[in-house]
Amino acid sequence: MKHVLGMAKRLLDLRGAKAPKLELDFLRLAVAVSKLRRKREKAQGYLLVLKPEIENRAKAWARKYGVRDAVTVLRARLSAKELAMIEGEVKRNKDGMVDGTRGLAVRGRSSAVEGGRLCEARLARSIRNHEPGVVRVRMGRRPLGIRWDYYGVRSSVRRTG
Repeated sequence: MKHVLGMAKRLLDLRGAKAPKLELDFLRLAVAVSKLRRKREKAQGYLLVLKPEIENRAKAWARKYGVRDAVTVLRARLSAKELAMIEGEVKRNKDGMVDGTRGLAVRGRSSAVEGGRLCEARLARSIRNHEPGVVRVRMGRRPLGIRWDYYGVRSSVRRTG
């Protein structure tokens, strides 16, 4: 059996605290995969990002930490409409947070649900392409107790004919 772990990040840039938070998520994946492999279990991590510069940064972390094969960095190719939807959601989120600090009504503007769903769906599709036969696990224990955006298992047995 192979454990397949994934995280989808809908970041559009790495300004402020975003880069360290993304690096921490990258390291969570790398550590989980490494721990599973040390226990002689097969495992692979996948990190989905949206922008080429973020993809390049994550690949640099893989080299820096010596975990090149533990985490596969994927970049979602978004349509102009999808990208505009995420950009709008990010702006509403930011505006809602600012208004919330001023005591103004937020009314759900600090939500990332739609962009999160889109990115997680892209992650699941990419994982299915990279891991034929993977079965998503939605209930039960997760490696390191982390609620991964994607957790699945794949049987090691290859069937032929």
